[in-house]
Amino acid sequence: MQTSKDAFPAEIWPVLEGADPVGVRPIVLRKLVSDIAGLPDSWSGRLEFDLGKRHCVRLSRNSSIEVWLICWELGQDTLLHDHGGSSGAFALVRGSLIEDHADVDARDIRTREHRTGDAVAFGPRYLHNLVNVSGEPAVSLHAYSPPLRSMNFYGWSSSGPRHLREIPCDSPEPDLTGIQWPEVSAP
Repeated sequence: MQTSKDAFPAEIWPVLEGADPVGVRPIVLRKLVSDIAGLPDSWSGRLEFDLGKRHCVRLSRNSSIEVWLICWELGQDTLLHDHGGSSGAFALVRGSLIEDHADVDARDIRTREHRTGDAVAFGPRYLHNLVNVSGEPAVSLHAYSPPLRSMNFYGWSSSGPRHLREIPCDSPEPDLTGIQWPEVSAP
């Protein structure tokens, strides 16, 4: 699925069309989501909020980059995951999200809050969990390069992350129904 050029102004299309098929640097992805965040007419008509699940809609995709809009209700989260080798970035355009984050080889996990206007870039070894704990819905824009093909999910133990499962996907909202998760215990 590709979005027509009418969806974004001309200054954004060189990033989307001229991207290296191997992958776009995280700092470029952060600028991209920040620029798109400043263009609410290109995405605000696609907002939907559902207490049962996060609403995700792909705004654009080519062989190098994909851009997603994600709507978050109270309590919705992602579980601790990576992006299957893709780099990425996200910008918060409404509300706030709490993020637990670490590197795949880390022994400690950190937590931070993101508020409207914040943007974060990350490489392929980045793990995180995002959750809306505020009383208001949140909206974020995400870019991945290359486009998502899988996500790895993790548990956290005293020795750091423990890989639980890789799930093929083509969206930041993979189908987890019927998945049996192994138990995570301290070593």
